[in-house]
Amino acid sequence: MDEKDLLSKIGLSENEAKIYLVLLKLGPLSAYQIAQRTGIYRPHVYDKLSTLIQKGLVSYVQQGKKRIFSPAPPSKVLDYLKEQENDLKKDILLFSTNLDAFNIMYNLPKEDTKVDVFTSVEGLKLMLSDTWRSGNKEILIFGLDDTKYNEALPVFMPQHFKRLKMNGLRERVITQKKKGTYTFENEVTKYRFLNSSQINPANTMIYGDKIAFVVWGTPITSIVIENKQLARTYKEYFEYLWKIAERRS
Repeated sequence: MDEKDLLSKIGLSENEAKIYLVLLKLGPLSAYQIAQRTGIYRPHVYDKLSTLIQKGLVSYVQQGKKRIFSPAPPSKVLDYLKEQENDLKKDILLFSTNLDAFNIMYNLPKEDTKVDVFTSVEGLKLMLSDTWRSGNKEILIFGLDDTKYNEALPVFMPQHFKRLKMNGLRERVITQKKKGTYTFENEVTKYRFLNSSQINPANTMIYGDKIAFVVWGTPITSIVIENKQLARTYKEYFEYLWKIAERRS
């Protein structure tokens, strides 16, 4: 396996590999010189240089009106791979934490079920706004992480609680007791606590005939499942946990 094939195998595109190798062999070059020596169309050279810079494998200095690009030491390729490995571990943990939500979607009878998926912070706002209109007087919540909502929606959350109060809604929350909890404790929100081994850490909301799962990845993803039987089952499970959960001390 030659060097280009090796770099392609570890995640660089063919053109990224060509550019990195020509810089390793020849030293600092302008984009025009790189295009000449690699045969890559110059606009594509700029595009791939940008991604190589993001990966920490290329840097540049400004010389007059020109940018001169240099390769990072080969050891940086290993650093890049270690970062990819760490990101993959985080993604595996994130997905495994929320696996139940995806299994539920897979196993539900499709004719009786509606599933909506909202992405981004704006999608999270849409999901939370839906709780105001559910026609139900109570929202049941598992695994709330207050800090994530505060970081993602610092302006929206106070408005959210005002709307809940205006609509005569209240929340009951079961979560793990830790620093930063109680952020949302107010007239409409009450907490109880379980050990981490007793509760699924995935953020889950039950309101009306709907169950919403919030996946805190990039982007934030909110999955809303509308199924009367499933919502009833989740409510019964919530009530069981509520009885055994600790009150705030």
